Amino acid sequence: MEETRIGQAPNARLVELAESLRSVANRLLRVHQGGDEEVARARAMLDQVDERLARIASEADAPRMVEDLDSETTRPYYFPGALAPRVHVAHPWMTAEAEEGGRRGRVRFDLIHEGPPGLAHGGHVAWFFDQAFGQLAVALRFGGPTHRLEVTYRQGTPLHEELDYSLRTTSVEGRKLFAEAELRHGDRLLAEAKALFVAPRSGLESSAPA
Repeated sequence: MEETRIGQAPNARLVELAESLRSVANRLLRVHQGGDEEVARARAMLDQVDERLARIASEADAPRMVEDLDSETTRPYYFPGALAPRVHVAHPWMTAEAEEGGRRGRVRFDLIHEGPPGLAHGGHVAWFFDQAFGQLAVALRFGGPTHRLEVTYRQGTPLHEELDYSLRTTSVEGRKLFAEAELRHGDRLLAEAKALFVAPRSGLESSAPA
């Protein structure tokens, strides 16, 4: 089934810029106290980058959800559920592929996601699960937001490792979509999650009965 297209896909140059900004954000957390002169120079350079982007950035607040909306009165909406390419700097790197009954892929948490030393913050893990479930809902053309998300943390989630995840639809009951997921590092179960999506009465696109 072809996935619903929401928002726009950023061009390659914007994605490359995002990768550089992501690298800067992670590098920042490795800088020891001191080196104030280098830090001041770096900030001045970033201020110049911000000024350059301001010349071409939209000042509109309304997201451009679909292509046929007026680009002069909306800002781009680079929907992270589309996965690739992405410009959301704080979003964990991840892949996804469809399989019968659900999706699977890999995810990596970096230093900007750290909570306990060397481990991903539980909030970022929950964010990842919510994002992955959202992608599943979009793939199923299920037009509803997250209603409930439950995460059970089994072990700490390590940083800088490519972790495996899987998620599956457990049932669709009218306007409700239920799904479950697991996050693993090799044979170790790191976390489990359950989600419930509820579609508005006028926005249900699933083939399930109302």
